[in-house]
Amino acid sequence: MLSVKNAMITQVYTLSLENSITDLVELLSQRGIGSIVIVNGDNIPLQIFTLRDIPKIFSLNLSTNKIKEILLKLDKKDKNLITIKPNQNLMTAMHLMNKNNISHLPVINKEKKLVGILSMRDLLRHFPSIIFTDPLTQINNRMYLDIIRAKIEKTKVKLGVLMLDIDNFKKINDKYGHSIGDVVLKEIAKSLKKSVKSYDEVIRYGGEEFLVILYRCEEKYLPIIGDRLRNEIKKIKISGYESLNVTVSIGACIYNSEENLYNAIDKADKAMYQAKKEGKDRVVWTI
Repeated sequence: MLSVKNAMITQVYTLSLENSITDLVELLSQRGIGSIVIVNGDNIPLQIFTLRDIPKIFSLNLSTNKIKEILLKLDKKDKNLITIKPNQNLMTAMHLMNKNNISHLPVINKEKKLVGILSMRDLLRHFPSIIFTDPLTQINNRMYLDIIRAKIEKTKVKLGVLMLDIDNFKKINDKYGHSIGDVVLKEIAKSLKKSVKSYDEVIRYGGEEFLVILYRCEEKYLPIIGDRLRNEIKKIKISGYESLNVTVSIGACIYNSEENLYNAIDKADKAMYQAKKEGKDRVVWTI
């Protein structure tokens, strides 16, 4: 798995609190860069400015030309800067950027000094496959399904299609918090990957929905596999939250090359909702 160090840019443009707004605007425009990091005398990052901050800056009623006043006016002074370390997973960085709606992420060493920066634009340029990976669970996302669809629809073997939805996920988030909800999503993704063959597909299809595509799956084994996945997920325990029980409802069907893949997914999805109606924590199979 790629680390932040593999993708970060080491040439970072910086300014201090005593630099002027003119310095900031000129650096952004003349260098054609997307961000400037504000640092103190020890090269510890304090805040970051990006191109989308410029319109806000020009709308401010400033009494001085100092960057430190911009931070006060933009309410950035007391906000913690989101950073990451070089040895952390690149997908962790992607999750941070996605969760906080940011396109640049300063990289700091163990002394908290600035050593690089991650740019979403550069990530997509050099690691295009990353757009097909869900940053939270680190499995493939729904966009990936469009990539493999053509390959799947040309196959002459039967495929098993399973749609899984976490039971009572909103209640989990409400009772334990969204951070624990994220842990549940990650643990389910791990469980599914561990429980199917390496060449099978595990996809985060929606918020709390997962799609599993089983290659070379005979019809008679589909409900058996579905029950095995369901029971493995029931074994998930979150440290410190032993009262949290995780279950899923599963819809299952067989796909063959004579039909559209999305028709099979739709059938599995409807079967999953039937499993919900029948009491949750079960597998409903459909023809």
